[in-house]
Amino acid sequence: MRGAAILALVLIAAALPARAELSATAQFANPTDRYGHGALGPGHEYESLRITVSRSTGDGTGLFTGATHLTYDFTLGSDLVWEDTAPRVVDLDGDGVPEIITVQSSLTQGSRLLVLTLEDGKPILAADGPFVGERNHWLSVIGAGDLDGDGKSEIALIDAPHRLGKLVIYRYTPGQLTEIGRGLKITDHHFGADHALGGLRNCGQQTEMIVASFDWSQLVALRLMPDGRVTRRELGADTSPAAFDAALSCEI
Repeated sequence: MRGAAILALVLIAAALPARAELSATAQFANPTDRYGHGALGPGHEYESLRITVSRSTGDGTGLFTGATHLTYDFTLGSDLVWEDTAPRVVDLDGDGVPEIITVQSSLTQGSRLLVLTLEDGKPILAADGPFVGERNHWLSVIGAGDLDGDGKSEIALIDAPHRLGKLVIYRYTPGQLTEIGRGLKITDHHFGADHALGGLRNCGQQTEMIVASFDWSQLVALRLMPDGRVTRRELGADTSPAAFDAALSCEI
């Protein structure tokens, strides 16, 4: 069953008011060692994904008069963990309601990409990719946004950044993730680090993915073109965290 991966939903606080402006934050909770992959170092695999939904209420005049906060815990069963540097909160479909993007791992089938959204102020599963099919096989998310300028959102990730380094791009439409590209050999993560390097930038022309060549010899900017091609431009031989930060700030 598609929704079976999220095994428990705990609602804390009172019901949200009917008319409001929604926002959300997300974080992992309850570290677990039941998987023991260690890609992100000790203590960075989790049982729970905690989402706090905030609704600012108005008085009918356009002024906000207060806020209500609800916290939801998505707690997984013994065969799954949340395995990611952090959940990402992005409005993928431009409807003003945020989505939450993260990576979930099976103890036997490895990782998959998940997207949750808010329905009537409550987080629900919106779309999921397939499990990669083997234990200790991780996906590193680069970022999410309109990568090719067509008004639709994509999610870019690296399949097995330590072994394969394959760029994978999904297009998101409500309820569906569609793989639209796979190739190149890149990375953004050192095994055991609790964070990835790089991400997305826009220096005034088009969104770019900032990553490293698979051997860490070059800092690289990638662009998804409207025809589906991915172009690659080398930014220099410095792949230190400072160089990644400079690239994301459009300094190089």
